[in-house]
Amino acid sequence: MKKLNPTVKLFVILALALVISFQTNSRLTVIVTIVFLLLILKDLSPKRFLLLFTVLSLSAIGVFFTGMIFYHDQTAQDNQKQAIQYGLAMAARVYCFGILGTAFTASTEIVDLIYSLQQQLGLTPVFAYGLMAAFQMAPILPTESKNIKHSLQSRGINAGPFSMTFLIPLLVKSVRWSELLADAMTSRGFDAAAKRSYAKTFVISQLDWVFLLCCLAGSAIGTIYL
Repeated sequence: MKKLNPTVKLFVILALALVISFQTNSRLTVIVTIVFLLLILKDLSPKRFLLLFTVLSLSAIGVFFTGMIFYHDQTAQDNQKQAIQYGLAMAARVYCFGILGTAFTASTEIVDLIYSLQQQLGLTPVFAYGLMAAFQMAPILPTESKNIKHSLQSRGINAGPFSMTFLIPLLVKSVRWSELLADAMTSRGFDAAAKRSYAKTFVISQLDWVFLLCCLAGSAIGTIYL
């Protein structure tokens, strides 16, 4: 998976997710889940795999019972077998979506994805570097949230995580970070209209075409014949 072009990988996984979303073909869902799970097993440590399986299983159990209740309410029939099959189909989607998302995140670096989007889809540098900055600043937000919370508590103010008293200082800090970043890029001669070179170049190779055609053809055949 790591050898595939990030842009191709992204759109193939999104296409498969859409195919799974608009049908209740449990066999196709299970096959897609197993195939992508086998592709990413070597990229997941036992601890991460156990954590992923636990989270997906808990979510799938909830979706299973929700699907059964929804089936009974919508059909007004007391067909327990059909309700169980519908619930299992919904639960299988949870595993499928989780494995598809993990397959992408475990094999793709965010910087590689943005470079690929620039080179394959013509993503503008301003938007590309804005995305990079957002992902770099995301880990800072929990620390800043704790600092703001402690600062408010030291003044005798108890504010919840969704209180405007708490959110406004966090929003102000985010705006200041963005302004500082923009000034830093401008001072270093950043020009959105200038032609740029890339530290890493990405092309759509034969392997990418094979992956694309196999996934799309496999999903089409599975939709028709399974």
